Amino acid sequence: MRPAGLPRKYAPARMGERFEELYEKRRGAYAKDASDEEFLRRLNEDLAEREEALYEDVGVERPVVFVVGLPRSGTTLLSQLLAYCLDAGYVTNVAARFWLAPVHGIRLSRVLAGEEPPASFESDYARTKTLTGIHEFGYFWRRWLRKDSFEDVARSAEREDEIDWAGLRRTLGNVQAELGRPLVAKNMLGAYHMPRLRRELGPVLWVEIERDALDVAVSILDARRSYYDDPSAWWSYVPLEIEELRGLDPWEQVAGQVHYLSRLYARAEAELPPDGFLRVRYEELARDPAAVLEAVRARTGIPLRREPPASFELRRHEGREEEKERFAALLEGFAEKDAA
Repeated sequence: MRPAGLPRKYAPARMGERFEELYEKRRGAYAKDASDEEFLRRLNEDLAEREEALYEDVGVERPVVFVVGLPRSGTTLLSQLLAYCLDAGYVTNVAARFWLAPVHGIRLSRVLAGEEPPASFESDYARTKTLTGIHEFGYFWRRWLRKDSFEDVARSAEREDEIDWAGLRRTLGNVQAELGRPLVAKNMLGAYHMPRLRRELGPVLWVEIERDALDVAVSILDARRSYYDDPSAWWSYVPLEIEELRGLDPWEQVAGQVHYLSRLYARAEAELPPDGFLRVRYEELARDPAAVLEAVRARTGIPLRREPPASFELRRHEGREEEKERFAALLEGFAEKDAA
């Protein structure tokens, strides 16, 4: 699969590497402030017991829409559209700072910023720009789904029964009760447990957005450079087969990431009931957002709250043909390996 003459000069990702270690490698505007992170951690720990005391013994009683897809495929734009236009609740940038106390976070967000979703559909590598913008709540899902390292992802299936499903169900039930609406969330870490989350939570619709694999691959490689100034550092979600990708060069890693995550979604779709999975093309989302909303509404019964934009800009990586050709060859190699 390795192109002739390409040297193996990149350090392999360690299976035990924790995601916090990747955060420490971020550069510039994407770097996390260690003192802010510590402040928020302590604040969450202080609130956790008080949060638990608020909870009632409720389950998930309203529809849940989880957005998934390859990194750089349009998941943030799709989640923004659903949060803004559907009569549903979501976790804001304020509320997301309270991953151990989400009901406190939702209430504080309402007090500080109100409930009006932003009309803006801008984002920067999945980060929305306003207090009330939607947040993917990664720390919350990492905690509940026990995903702190590369190894945790690779062992997702064998460790699935170690997850506190009853606790997660109760927590999300109270989150929904505080929101007073169905829940919309971008839940990429949940992608490793799509059929199980449907069984545990009940009325879950998984919406996968698909984008041209070559555009996705080029964009992921760009993200590695932007975040870390180092294309060998892993960026975004890890496939279950991460161990097979250790030690490969960045191009092969990105191609493997695209291939194996796409396969993950295809396999999950086959296990989910027809009303539990919806696939949306990025081109369709850009061309006709109203049609996408109607498809989600038809599956969930969630009414519209606002009219969507007529369309979005369709973004493609033009002028990157040489890179795309290289990725195409690598993706073909992974497909051939599967077929063998």
